[in-house]
Amino acid sequence: MKTGSFRRALSAAAAVLAFAASPAWAQDPADAVYRDAKIYTVDPETTWAEAVAIRDGRFVYVGDDKGVDVFIGPETEVTDLDGRMVMPGIHDAHQHMVLAQARNIYCQISPEADIDALIAGLRACPEEKRPDGWIIADVYRGDNFPGGKADRKFLDEAFPDTPVYIREWSYHHALVNTKALEIAGIDRDTPDPDGGTILHREDGEPSGELLAGATFLAARHLPPLSDEAIRKALLDTAALCAQYGITSVQDAGVTDAVARQLHELDVSGQWNLRTLAHVFWGNPAVSMMSIDQSEEVLAHRAELRSPRVSLDAVKLLIDGSPLQPHHTDVQLDGHGHYDRAKLYTTPETIAAALTRFEEENLRVKMHAVGTGANRVAVNAIEAMRKVNRQPHIKPEIAHSLYFSEEDMDRLAPLGIVTEMSPAIWQIKGPLTESLKGAWPFRSLLSRGVTMTIGSDWVVLPSPNLFPAIGGMLDHGDESITIADAIRIATRNGAEVAGWADVTGSIEVGKMADMIVLDRNLFDAAAAEIGETRVLRTVFEGRTIYTAE
Repeated sequence: MKTGSFRRALSAAAAVLAFAASPAWAQDPADAVYRDAKIYTVDPETTWAEAVAIRDGRFVYVGDDKGVDVFIGPETEVTDLDGRMVMPGIHDAHQHMVLAQARNIYCQISPEADIDALIAGLRACPEEKRPDGWIIADVYRGDNFPGGKADRKFLDEAFPDTPVYIREWSYHHALVNTKALEIAGIDRDTPDPDGGTILHREDGEPSGELLAGATFLAARHLPPLSDEAIRKALLDTAALCAQYGITSVQDAGVTDAVARQLHELDVSGQWNLRTLAHVFWGNPAVSMMSIDQSEEVLAHRAELRSPRVSLDAVKLLIDGSPLQPHHTDVQLDGHGHYDRAKLYTTPETIAAALTRFEEENLRVKMHAVGTGANRVAVNAIEAMRKVNRQPHIKPEIAHSLYFSEEDMDRLAPLGIVTEMSPAIWQIKGPLTESLKGAWPFRSLLSRGVTMTIGSDWVVLPSPNLFPAIGGMLDHGDESITIADAIRIATRNGAEVAGWADVTGSIEVGKMADMIVLDRNLFDAAAAEIGETRVLRTVFEGRTIYTAE
């Protein structure tokens, strides 16, 4: 924002902000004051400010530099930001906080690796990353194998006696060797499970590749992570989020073990990340829990609630991934029909589950990629709205790559949130033909649809959302403004998670969650926004990260 318009915005806001400097607010000095800044508040009433004062973890003043003086006492920590841009902490609407740390737990293979590089990478896997004698690795691409199809024979030649399990680059499928098939009891006569497929060679023998729900047949035999490994993964994630200016997050699917560790970290004062944890439900291949186990976690969610962590949310999967070679996303055909056999969960099950979950005040996030899967999600929400009407609970469709025109018109009236993952095309775009035309930002915004953004961190190398923010400004006819992009990344996320009165904008009375940037996003070119560095992250008034 140019200096003149910045000053005019402050002047226009002076009357609105005057109450913050009244004696009622100023009778005690602030714990911290930040001044000489360009503060983009994302508050529609007062968009820009120069200074904030913080007491007991909350903003007690948001206004100009002159007005903040009354909050400065002998022990107030005063920081001059030398004109730097400040904005609310970012909300990441889609992470997998433990699985994303797999690179520190399991062997790592480049998705571009051919079969020779893949085998070499598995051979180099150190003993400490081979739990109970298994080799577990991320990731492979089947189209990089000879003939374009993954097959266990290459693993068997290198590891005839060691069970091997490799996640596919979409994280929806897996490849196992013969030893792992034997442990799992999978042979040529094993039937496909609901929502999954066991791929076979031409001779009828399993190829070793397991799609979607079939992965659970082998994955349930993998050694579980220890509590210590889960705690370390969570703490490492929180530290990385602070580095990228993320102060609140939705974990898009936790197990009971992760839920317990989140609770313990928060009640012990070690958790600096406001978290809405979605309990996996409906697909054991993803949740690593049966539906009965998921229901048990949900039944005891109140016991696991803490000041910064809530488990009042559920995650369901409708379809798979658009990434090659398997393309397990579900699309509408030219007649508005879709292939039910490719759905992870039946439409009837989803509709009934959503109705029950809303009755129990649970927030729902549904993974849906293709136009057909999104049709199923919208229909289920419409059925739910006919039974329950709780407008404060906004069901989310995760990823939201593609919608039919008809379904785009249905979203806003039904109060549906589209959670976007725009950073994915910058990382995987050159590697896939499946993301063209995805994420219709402007079309959804023009229809009044509430959007959020998520990193889907596990698919990406980090939870950095600045490339996503920049990408929304440079998306052809579907581009939007920087103001809209920042609101989507901050205030919208807080509202959808149920924290509208707590965080998401810089306003008096809200928790002091904010970040200091190395550049003004309003002056930066779209291509440069992805390079933005966070200089300081403040969470509940405490500095939890400063750049070197």
